[in-house]
Amino acid sequence: MFMRLSITIPILVGLSFASFTWARFRLHPQVFRPSVKIRLAQDEKTSRTAAEKKIDSQLLYALKQKRGETEGVPTEPIRLELDEKGRTLVDITTNVTPQVVSQIRKLGGAIVSSYERYHTMRARLALEKLDALATLKDVKFIAPAAMPGFNRVK
Repeated sequence: MFMRLSITIPILVGLSFASFTWARFRLHPQVFRPSVKIRLAQDEKTSRTAAEKKIDSQLLYALKQKRGETEGVPTEPIRLELDEKGRTLVDITTNVTPQVVSQIRKLGGAIVSSYERYHTMRARLALEKLDALATLKDVKFIAPAAMPGFNRVK
């Protein structure tokens, strides 16, 4: 008797859960399907070029917002600090080579710091120039500059 109940109860619970889930799906199918916004964002990410895949999404979205592109781009503004020349501070994961340094300068950028040992550079570059820098094989990734966070202690 106990053996029969120990098998029957889990089966009944599983069936009732499955029927509950099916009923929810029939009443609210949108809950189980990706929203249009999610699908557009996924499509936007899969359509990126090799160079764009090396650039952080926040920088790409800021550039697309600046251009007025809307498909697959978040509507809330991306906050990046720009200097008087319209450049933003970025961290670049790269092999620090004369070619990379030269390319940053050719693109109108300014190198803030570089650490060959750690394969990193910090520079100021216009958003429109990031794609050109990302095409270099030595450049691995470009992201907004990591800034320190401070907690206020009372």
